[in-house]
Amino acid sequence: MVQFTATADRVADATAEERAALGAAQRTLAARLERLPITRTHWRSRLIVGMATFFDGFDALAIAFVMPVLAVAWKLTPAQTGMLISGAYVGQVLGALFFPWFAEQFGRLRATAYSAGLFGLASLLCGFSWSPPSLLIARFVQGCGLGGEVPVAATYINEIARAPSRGRFFLMYETAFAVGYIGAASTGLWLVPNFGWQSIFFVGALPAIVAAVMRRLLPESPRWLASKGRVAEADAIVTRMEGEAEAALGHPLPAPSASAVPPVEGRRTRFREMFALDYRTRTILVWTLWFCQFFTTQGLNTWLPTIYRTQLHLTVHETLQYSFLNYALGIGSALTVALLLDRTGRRLWFALALPLGSLPLLILAGVGVTSVPELMILAWLSQFCHSTCSVSLYVYTPELFPTRMRAFAVGTSATARNIGASLSPTLIGIVLGSAGISYVFLMLGLVPLIGAAMVAIVGTETKGRVLEEISP
Repeated sequence: MVQFTATADRVADATAEERAALGAAQRTLAARLERLPITRTHWRSRLIVGMATFFDGFDALAIAFVMPVLAVAWKLTPAQTGMLISGAYVGQVLGALFFPWFAEQFGRLRATAYSAGLFGLASLLCGFSWSPPSLLIARFVQGCGLGGEVPVAATYINEIARAPSRGRFFLMYETAFAVGYIGAASTGLWLVPNFGWQSIFFVGALPAIVAAVMRRLLPESPRWLASKGRVAEADAIVTRMEGEAEAALGHPLPAPSASAVPPVEGRRTRFREMFALDYRTRTILVWTLWFCQFFTTQGLNTWLPTIYRTQLHLTVHETLQYSFLNYALGIGSALTVALLLDRTGRRLWFALALPLGSLPLLILAGVGVTSVPELMILAWLSQFCHSTCSVSLYVYTPELFPTRMRAFAVGTSATARNIGASLSPTLIGIVLGSAGISYVFLMLGLVPLIGAAMVAIVGTETKGRVLEEISP
């Protein structure tokens, strides 16, 4: 084990010899991580971070089950409804920049815990809101936490996973987000009619407790620690994981293979490197994918209950029931892609799933919304395809960038996501009020085709490759 004693503050000023030692230490630690089976630390990390991600999905969707009630109670116009839905996404733009930057400087785990605690506490503020402006402010604060937790947690889970099964390992964790959607749908179906719209926000405050547990029970990312020169701490964590693996296997682990990981260059974090020649195309690609994908999915997810209520004139109870069915069926998409992504590869999946998800929306644009079953079936087909892409982006984006800027790269990509997600509900409200529902579905169906074309032309395949090989 090559030792390197520089602190995180000294990495920027390290000598050439120290940078070479740091790169060798990172390579050795990565090789040791890559030969590990799934350990107790892996399971515990996926479970506890998954709990935070569950409530991320829960809180992201809670507003969809609140708005059919508030739209009537507060006499909201479509434009006002869109603004309240978009409030959290505007906050996510800031959160997705600040918390990933914080994660690069102070650690993945600390940033994940702080952001989860923030959106949990802000959910309480949503429950105590008394007017559209007060709810808008609370949603903005909640969005700051939500926007930070998602990219940093994705980075953390990717950095502890092994290359051959990284897609499956990560996506089984990311299924927690889809389960959070179902949790919000089922809870909203019961809570909102019986206990009022505030109750679903009170349940969404639980991440504040999860954040406290996270800091006490989970280790920091060894890859991040090593990149900051904190090799002894990283070594202690990996040694503990090796002990867990050997105890479970009943025999010593094989020696790490130097050829399993290519040489790593110890370098300081420079965020402008995202736009250097090696990473410029990747940055533009993932920003486009995130914007296009979440423009459609979040617009559809957040507006679908209101469309049932205002366009098809269903009761609140019927609206919530139909919406729950759509979200419950959607969990199958996360499980499907978790089982298949490591076989098909990332590039092919996006190139096919995005157009297939747009097709049902374009059909709705052409024939119009004439019945509840028609809308429900076509919306579910679209959600199924697009949801597989949404969760896969959390695998694909961290793979495309090195440890020294991985969290920030995912954060800026999530910012592109949040811009799309914040624009979409407001634009839907405007288009719905001025042009009609068919043009809403036309808009939602065309945007993802831009991302599909981009990934087909310039996408990089990452299936089965070690992170240090994909992004030196």
